[in-house]
Amino acid sequence: MRTNRNPFNMIKYAGKIFLCALSLVGGTMVGGMFSTALQWEQPKLPSPMNLPLLGVLGLDAGIVLALALAALSPRLTGNRGIRFVMIAWFAFAWLGINNPIEACVFTTMGGGPAIAVTMLFPCLFVAAAVALLFGGREAGASMFDEVRQFFATRTTGQWAIRLSLAVLAFPIVYFLFGMPVGLMVGDDYRQQAFGLRMPSLGVVIGVQFIRSLVALLAALPLLVVWRGSRRQWGWTFGLNLFVVSGLYGLIQAYWMPWTLRSIHGVELLLDSLTYGWLLALLLPVGTPARHPAPAETVGMREYKM
Repeated sequence: MRTNRNPFNMIKYAGKIFLCALSLVGGTMVGGMFSTALQWEQPKLPSPMNLPLLGVLGLDAGIVLALALAALSPRLTGNRGIRFVMIAWFAFAWLGINNPIEACVFTTMGGGPAIAVTMLFPCLFVAAAVALLFGGREAGASMFDEVRQFFATRTTGQWAIRLSLAVLAFPIVYFLFGMPVGLMVGDDYRQQAFGLRMPSLGVVIGVQFIRSLVALLAALPLLVVWRGSRRQWGWTFGLNLFVVSGLYGLIQAYWMPWTLRSIHGVELLLDSLTYGWLLALLLPVGTPARHPAPAETVGMREYKM
């Protein structure tokens, strides 16, 4: 199809993305003040901290996250309220739960509960902005009907097998791509460089199963309201997962060398895409009986003739 290169539409789309990024920055400030007021232990970042640079990188990371969520939102059925809840939970499951767990295990940063409280607010703020600015306004089916139709696609036994395999998928993918990376950067962890540390193998295995359960609980609601094909799910969800599971934090971790961040970035990209496609194979995605043909995304509509 031909595209409309009207500069106004491009500026409008960029403006929406920037507003979503600003909502993340504002939410992070509110969350930081709230967690400080609770007098909980705060994460210990390498000092001296470069606050101006951290602020710029935080905005950059927010723009990347906003772009990812803006591609996800139009693929979710239901009204803005449903999309808000789904996006907020997906973002918080990673930025507020899984990533702090990983940080507490593999770094000396600490402050996991404070991070969770802090990240609750930017996840709520950006979810509200994305749900408002990107996606349709139709009411769609009730959430109860969506859930019922989703789980009606398989028998109880089939669900038990597929969900068990989905829980196993995350640790398997993690170790598949993580072991080669461990050989390349393992010395940094063993020497506790850049605030890193190397836990025991038993701890790593246990933690990844916990993170796998959280990851699946974050993905299932999106699958329930997803409208689109398996291919669209694999790419859209996989890239969103890459951003929330690693890229958002790696962009801001300026104290780590680019080589280390790049290696982990490639690892997380492969992790996320592989996990997304495995979920697409194991669980119902884009069932025609559940969803009509997907509508055009807001961003694409603005560029179409």
